[in-house]
Amino acid sequence: MDLTQRPELRQKMTLSPQVYQGLAILAMPVVELQALIETELLENPVLETDEDDYEAPEADEQRDEVEDERAWDEWLDQYEELERMDGTAPRDPNAEDINADEFVGGVRSFGDYLLEQLALLDIAEDVELGARAVIGSLDDDGFFIGDCGEISAITGISKDAAEEALRVVQQLDPPGVGARNVAEALLIQADIIGVSSPLLEAIITGHLDDVATSRYRKIARALGVTEDDVRETVTTLKLLNPRPAGAFSPGPAPSYVVPDVTLRRFGDEWLVIPNNEAVPVLRVSPRYRSMLRSGSNADDETRRYLKDKIRQAETFMRNVDRRRDTVSRIASIVLEVQRDFFEDGRGDLRPLRLEDVASEIGVHLSTVSRGVTGKYMATPYGLFELKHFFSGGYRTTTGMDIAATTVKQKIRTLLADEDSTRPLSDQKIADALSEDGIDVARRTVAKYREELGIEPSWARKRR
Repeated sequence: MDLTQRPELRQKMTLSPQVYQGLAILAMPVVELQALIETELLENPVLETDEDDYEAPEADEQRDEVEDERAWDEWLDQYEELERMDGTAPRDPNAEDINADEFVGGVRSFGDYLLEQLALLDIAEDVELGARAVIGSLDDDGFFIGDCGEISAITGISKDAAEEALRVVQQLDPPGVGARNVAEALLIQADIIGVSSPLLEAIITGHLDDVATSRYRKIARALGVTEDDVRETVTTLKLLNPRPAGAFSPGPAPSYVVPDVTLRRFGDEWLVIPNNEAVPVLRVSPRYRSMLRSGSNADDETRRYLKDKIRQAETFMRNVDRRRDTVSRIASIVLEVQRDFFEDGRGDLRPLRLEDVASEIGVHLSTVSRGVTGKYMATPYGLFELKHFFSGGYRTTTGMDIAATTVKQKIRTLLADEDSTRPLSDQKIADALSEDGIDVARRTVAKYREELGIEPSWARKRR
């Protein structure tokens, strides 16, 4: 057997645990993020808080691993120069402090977590009904243990609508939820995260047992690829989660709900201000950075350890910064679309879908879902969860677009003013809305009424 060497140019995509860390941080409410930062400060000695509210500059994301000592010294000099620059904006002396003691939070179940995401999607009523049934048919690991025929029979929708409902659930967070088996869960995750490849798909669909027993040579022969290709692909595969809901945990009930952003009005302008006071400002310790200089007395092992910890700290700080940036960008779009509401706190909400925001800021739908769930905005009119401003909508006879949230509020107002001896039926509510130019079906009114926690007319009647 002759051994030969030949140059080969290949494209490959690798997935690091840092990607999962970034996704997890984005999904966290502020209180959970504070706890994570405290843990990271205990575990990483080079990471520290800046008591002077210094905003750490973001490290160059494309910097390769540097082994040359002179390069490290140049990098440290530049880091210290940036550190001496004051990049923080002056704080408005008239701005009111947010009293977080007023806001209390709770714990969500996995089903509630999925239903919250589902409520933010603009989908047909029969598909939404099927998706709710699919969510109710998930096991503890997030797998769909029924079939679309059963969903169709239970809900009375068509089988095509049931299959579309399953596809909708499979796009929710966490990636892989709603899969019918482990292989499908892994394929869905790979596609959503963006690491799918023909080789990865072939290994998932036909060789998971061989992966479990590390028979890489057998896989390579069967698929006609090199063993190195198989090992690299398996490395990516092992970063996927074979139990989509296995890692889900609502955690302990948070003591408070802390806003991520604050909406302030200055004259005729509105500003979205990130709540930097709730999350401590992080930086890499200058003391440990100085130990990496070529003239220091640190031994090679210590220097390697510090380099690794500094890179971990930079990744963590970068993920925290990305979370703040993503939430702020979403809040800015909310401000732009719902400006009529923010003018006096009583204006109608306009339709706003997760898909629209995802397209606007150029991210995946699941990223926007993570960015609005459990994230709050403090406004002059109270504290609102960001998802409050997301809803499908209706077009009135005058051409005005209004959100489903506004329709629900109109229903609540109608029922608050009704005669208790002759309560309004769902059809009468639909007729009253129609007179205002809002055409809503009776069954839609019934659904909104149930979501508002209001009983049907026969139960509200007083004799």
